[in-house]
Amino acid sequence: MTLSKLVEIPSEAKDIKILNYIGGEYVPPVSGQYIPSYNPATGEKLTMVPDSSEVDIDNAVSAAKKAFPMWSATSAAERAAILNRVADLIEQNARQLGKLESQDQGKPVAAAVSFDIPNCAGKFRKFAELILDGFNDVSFNVEAMATKASIFKHEVTPMTAITQHVPAGVAGLITPWNLPLMMACGKLAPCIAVGNTCVLKPTEITSVTCFVLTKILEAAGVPSGVVNVVFGMGASAGEALVKHKDVRLISFTGGSLTGSRIGTVAGGLYKRVALELGGKNPSIVFNDCDLEHAVTTNVRAAFQNQGELCLCESRQYVQQDKYDEYLQKFRQKTLSEVAVGDPADSKTFYGPMVSKQHMEKVLSYIRLAQEEGATVEFLVNSDAEHTLSSDGRLTLKGFEGGYYIAPTLITNVKQNSRLVQEEIFGPVVCVLPFQTEADAIELANDTRYGLTASVWTLNKEKLLRVIKQINAGSVWGNGWLIIGSEMPFGGMGCSGTTREGGKWCLEFYTETKALYYPEL
Repeated sequence: MTLSKLVEIPSEAKDIKILNYIGGEYVPPVSGQYIPSYNPATGEKLTMVPDSSEVDIDNAVSAAKKAFPMWSATSAAERAAILNRVADLIEQNARQLGKLESQDQGKPVAAAVSFDIPNCAGKFRKFAELILDGFNDVSFNVEAMATKASIFKHEVTPMTAITQHVPAGVAGLITPWNLPLMMACGKLAPCIAVGNTCVLKPTEITSVTCFVLTKILEAAGVPSGVVNVVFGMGASAGEALVKHKDVRLISFTGGSLTGSRIGTVAGGLYKRVALELGGKNPSIVFNDCDLEHAVTTNVRAAFQNQGELCLCESRQYVQQDKYDEYLQKFRQKTLSEVAVGDPADSKTFYGPMVSKQHMEKVLSYIRLAQEEGATVEFLVNSDAEHTLSSDGRLTLKGFEGGYYIAPTLITNVKQNSRLVQEEIFGPVVCVLPFQTEADAIELANDTRYGLTASVWTLNKEKLLRVIKQINAGSVWGNGWLIIGSEMPFGGMGCSGTTREGGKWCLEFYTETKALYYPEL
């Protein structure tokens, strides 16, 4: 049995020189060009990211294609053992990985260490387990028409029909900036578990931990060429990956507009495509719910990860009789528990926006709310040393250059406002009243998106009745962010086209063949 090697990970992201990882080698971009990446908590330059081109992508795809015959022929037991070693190394380096993720993305170290990194290791362990369980291949006895002696004479011949799952080939994996390492692991684990090879293109905004992951994969014994990582912009490296003739399937997580473009291009080239896109997720709070539970969970659902989660519930509908009480409790809970500040501080609930550009986008929505005459409240703990601008930007002592935004509550806003209809992807939540159950369902479904939703009531019949009528890929009753490892995950409408998770992933990353043979 091959033992995992030790992995040396620098203590600071600024000490990491990011290079492309192609065919087991660390190489600079062919162009020699790099993109600056910034620490969102300070606004200072953190590192430089390769600005890769079509040539770099072609080299990576060639390496993946070369490795495919060997890796696809490797036994499931051998692949599972390697995946488990990857998980071991992720767990052994959890604290350091969480620290680097925080420096690069802005999320609190504590959140990265307790949530992101365990999920990364868990992905590799889960798919190691699943491939050892095998696929749900089926076998049937069928009757076929055979022409043994003459093409004009058919004879009934018994045959056996079976299904077979085989690796699809070279996969292109494109990941977002909000959960950089977790999204990469969520795609890599099922992809290589079933015998595919791949090219991973992380976002240029948060590239540090995906680069460090290559060290872990190498130390765990992943053969050269099985996983290749090319860094760069979506318009250059990403586009080249989607269009490459030797890439058989594309898995993309990110914004809906980009996903639409990828789906159009890849679909036109007959590639298999998985799109996990944005969300404008509703939470419906009925009068007969456990209000304390609903408020506490919905504060978390509004502001976790700075609101930079496609699962965040930024549309919250509260039945009229409880609306004022809900708002009062929501304000109190946010002011007392949502601390915005230094990502390295264990008391910080959320940190800065990922980039200056994204911060400006979120602030533009807050200014829109003010222009529309909505009620805008900034729920900042008064004990924090800060200055607050009129549009919600926070300037924190010691982090004056950081991309911080105050927790923002918007009320007295119309259902057809862009604030309610568009994904803001920041710490901004709209809370609207509703009258009846039918009203709540209509409001929740009044969206282009359909990723997730929550329903709050202690009436079981009502709960089951309502969750079955919400148009979303995942609907939670009296809860949020519950994702079962054996359950499908994905969205409707502008939120995506496919389902991932557990064996649903294995179906996507393999081709299913129908095989027939006679009794011999």
